[in-house]
Amino acid sequence: MTTTQSTPRREGSLDVPDDLPRGIDLGRINNRNEALFKYGREYTERMTDHALLGDDHAYRAFLDFKDKSKNATWKMFEQALDHGIDSLDDPSDGLVGLFRQLDHIPDWVDFDQLYRGAVAYWRVGSVAGMVLTYSSIGAGFSMYSSTRPVLFSGRLKDAGAVGGRLTESFRYVVAAHTPGGMRRDQDGFRLTAKVRMIHAAVRHTLSHSPHWDWEAWGLPISNLDSMNTQAGQFGTQFVDGVRASGIRISDREEEDIFALCRYVGWVIGVPEAVLHTNPDDARMKVNFHKLIELPADDLCRDVVKTIIEYSTEKPPGDVEILPAPVAAFMTTERRRHLAWGLIQTWQPEYVNEMLGVERTPWRFALPAVRPLVSAFDKVSRLLPHDDEAKAFKTLQVFKGAIAVPEGDGKSAEVADPETLTADIAANKGKVPRRNPLTVS
Repeated sequence: MTTTQSTPRREGSLDVPDDLPRGIDLGRINNRNEALFKYGREYTERMTDHALLGDDHAYRAFLDFKDKSKNATWKMFEQALDHGIDSLDDPSDGLVGLFRQLDHIPDWVDFDQLYRGAVAYWRVGSVAGMVLTYSSIGAGFSMYSSTRPVLFSGRLKDAGAVGGRLTESFRYVVAAHTPGGMRRDQDGFRLTAKVRMIHAAVRHTLSHSPHWDWEAWGLPISNLDSMNTQAGQFGTQFVDGVRASGIRISDREEEDIFALCRYVGWVIGVPEAVLHTNPDDARMKVNFHKLIELPADDLCRDVVKTIIEYSTEKPPGDVEILPAPVAAFMTTERRRHLAWGLIQTWQPEYVNEMLGVERTPWRFALPAVRPLVSAFDKVSRLLPHDDEAKAFKTLQVFKGAIAVPEGDGKSAEVADPETLTADIAANKGKVPRRNPLTVS
């Protein structure tokens, strides 16, 4: 492997081995020469450096959790989330630093715009749940590099565990994208911060695992991949999926949606150096990530298949994501065929080929009804309408996905960190240490 000049250690690189090459020379980076030609050396190296950089604010706080000499625990973190860092007596430096960043509101944040973005997210009706479930979350696991960390626990391969994992993801996404949900005292902000700490726990476990291949994969839950989750899975994939369904999203709505995704990214720990700034910048960064991404492997294909099969039989939170007239005559088998058909419409052809998406006759369903959906949407936008009311009506359907079982308490909102990290340490997902594609 021919390497470029080494990069100096900087913020985000805690626990990263000293002898690694720059990000551009990691085994996970595909199409290097094409990326250099298309995006230039400075941009390509700057972006790929973030494959070895991560969220050190949350990571330092988590390291304090592990150090019994430091005044920091999960319970203290949750208290600071609910009542502020000043409610704690002499918290550790790691906790103070994390909440200094969490409580800082960047000057580009406009909460009125975020509110509009969340309304735009859900005013499209049941299509929102379908795109999120099948395309953003389901087919989102087609990405080779960014799926390595989530595969180690085995929860996305185990039919008995995948339901809980999907419900946790859906609970966080719905809360974070609820109108007003990212205000400091709201559930969206709180759940995003809790997911952030789960990411720190996963990063710590994998960073110390003999199964983690640093030269092939870079840092577990890197800035590069976290950026793509917000700009890509919940940004471009969502907007493009809704539009491909025949529903118009205006330029202003698109700007508002990406502004919301940007702030969610900030709260979950993506630094401004790599966070998208607007829809065009998001699309550029997502396209860059796609170009340098390795093809999906069998683990990706197995996970996507498990997610689709489970979500068509038992949707996240047991909520009905299909429109009532469609759901009325759908069997489980028809739902599965429809899901694969929708993925074929919403995902690029190369993704469908990588995943071996089942080519069912239902792939013609959305193209067939799209003109009708589009015509109905155009007429409804011309008539008096209340987008805010429609958004909350749609969200009401997903309350089952957000709700924690009675008696479980707030600790059950996200994965139990001790159980999760134990499963990851045991590599229950049986992730091989090196994919043949990454061998130089």
